[in-house]
Amino acid sequence: MIIRTKLSDAAWRLACLTLITMTTLLPAATTPERSAIEERHKWDLTPMYANQAAWDAHYLQVEQQVASFARRKGTLGKSAASLLAALQHRDDINVQLEKLGAYAMMRKDEDMRVPASQAASQRSQTLEVKYGEAAAWFQPELLQIPDARLRKWLQQADLKVYAHFFDDLLRSRAHILSPREEELLAMAGKATEVSSEAFSLLSNTELRWRTVKDAENRDVEITSSSYVQAMYSKDRRYRRDAFHALYGSFQEVKNTLAATLAGAMQRDWYYSKARRYDTSLARALDAENLPPGVYSNLLQAVDGRRQLLHRYVALKKKALGLTDQVHFYDLYVNLVDVSERSYTFDQARDLVLEGVKPFGPDYVAVMQKAFDSRWIDVFANQGKRSGAYNMGTYLSAPYVLLNYQGTFNDVSTLAHELGHATQSWFSRENQPPVYAGYPMFTAEVASTAAEIVFKQSFLDRTRDPKERAFLINQMLEDMRGTIFRHTQFAEFDLAAHSLAEKGEPMTAEALMKIGHDINVRYYGPEFALDPVLDVESLRIPHYYRGYYVYRYADSYCAAAAIARRIIRQEPGAREAWMKFLKTGNSRYAIDMLKVAGVDMTTPKPVEDALALFEQLLLELEQLLDRQQTAK
Repeated sequence: MIIRTKLSDAAWRLACLTLITMTTLLPAATTPERSAIEERHKWDLTPMYANQAAWDAHYLQVEQQVASFARRKGTLGKSAASLLAALQHRDDINVQLEKLGAYAMMRKDEDMRVPASQAASQRSQTLEVKYGEAAAWFQPELLQIPDARLRKWLQQADLKVYAHFFDDLLRSRAHILSPREEELLAMAGKATEVSSEAFSLLSNTELRWRTVKDAENRDVEITSSSYVQAMYSKDRRYRRDAFHALYGSFQEVKNTLAATLAGAMQRDWYYSKARRYDTSLARALDAENLPPGVYSNLLQAVDGRRQLLHRYVALKKKALGLTDQVHFYDLYVNLVDVSERSYTFDQARDLVLEGVKPFGPDYVAVMQKAFDSRWIDVFANQGKRSGAYNMGTYLSAPYVLLNYQGTFNDVSTLAHELGHATQSWFSRENQPPVYAGYPMFTAEVASTAAEIVFKQSFLDRTRDPKERAFLINQMLEDMRGTIFRHTQFAEFDLAAHSLAEKGEPMTAEALMKIGHDINVRYYGPEFALDPVLDVESLRIPHYYRGYYVYRYADSYCAAAAIARRIIRQEPGAREAWMKFLKTGNSRYAIDMLKVAGVDMTTPKPVEDALALFEQLLLELEQLLDRQQTAK
């Protein structure tokens, strides 16, 4: 579901798009062309548009709608009927633009080498910017309606639905500018997104990838995706070579990466200053009416328990039998010596559908529909975007992109993305267009809760100590990668934005030093910092999305609390969960989570999640000790 927030000053289409950077992809040399993949394993986008010609025709229609919207200028305060007509016209344009943009993006991501697909995506973005310009007068004019008159009109049945919309608008009055100023901000939209586009093209298609020998002495080209497969290998030499190959590729263009990242940070600061915010963080939090403590509670709580990560790194050193320090390329390999099982996609489907049964039959039915209706683009192909995401609109199914390889991690990713899809589905089915998305702060909660419950179902069914240790290791890795790692990213995000706000140089060296210092503090004395690791700070795509990364960590903590209630079958937990999924954007994010039984205004959900990490870590330490004693 495409989600609109005030972060989208330049008509930035911010989708419920989860880029899973640790999703596997076949080495480029063996990845098939898209034409070689069975149709049943490709998403079916024909319900959106029969073909490109249909998209082109719809584009022209929406273009006319956008142009006609300006004719409503000056009418909003005349009567309740004229206000309602303008709001409904706006809603209709939004959902039509979402449909155009989502389809163009998905077609582009099927094969990013196709110029026509890139062009269609750029056309949809251009139309979004045109709409932003055409509608620049809208919010300022709404604010000119006398409060007493507006309150009276909002009592009418057709307008009452917009009560939360106006509450959100009125609380933001100080940050909404004049019509001309709003128009200028909208006009800047495409220009301010250039750095993001440049980074995406560079990191996905134009880097000079290097080739290494894998564990079987075969040549493997190390890309951002095939690198992940190497990180799970038991062959340390292969892991080390793959690590240096990937980071070496990024290091070659570190100055370009620093420039594109600086552009994104300057974009955020530009819009923040323009809207009279003291910092970019203040603007990002205010977009969803979040208190500052949501960010600071996370950073402080995780920093206060980083010794748990030190302890986990020390366990990795012991379990892997390393005589030197743990390197970054040692972090992802499983500590349990079991053969990695491979799952067909049909097996993955059955496992996920079984694993999410605690959420109830209505929830499972939506996931079943995703498989039956070809909402999922399953396998990697040449030119396909790496990672995984959910993308849909009010006028389409919530589609899912994967790069499925059959590992347990891939099965878990499937559960995660279908968690997004179910929230998109229930939100769309239960809310009008104005509220059919959901706040970005909650976007990762539904998906992560689905993943946690799925994994817990696996854990509950196993009786083999080795299998249990393997699954606990997987859960700890989830928490390390989501809570600790994304809090690290949140610290970097804050520091990098601070450089932009102070007008200080944002060179590759300055940015890489920030990342280096954070790594030193987080990983502890048993961790070796290879110099090339410093470039990681320049290759994280989420930094281009305006204070997005902290949401992963906070969402995991909220999701863990919800999952615990569901698994324990606490009275009312399932009903509260379904209400949460159906709420859409009709409440503020903090209030939505309270519906589900979680209060993120306090540090308690973060502290509880870290306590769970410690509990699982203790059990894994004990299981590994017993296995070592038994040898």
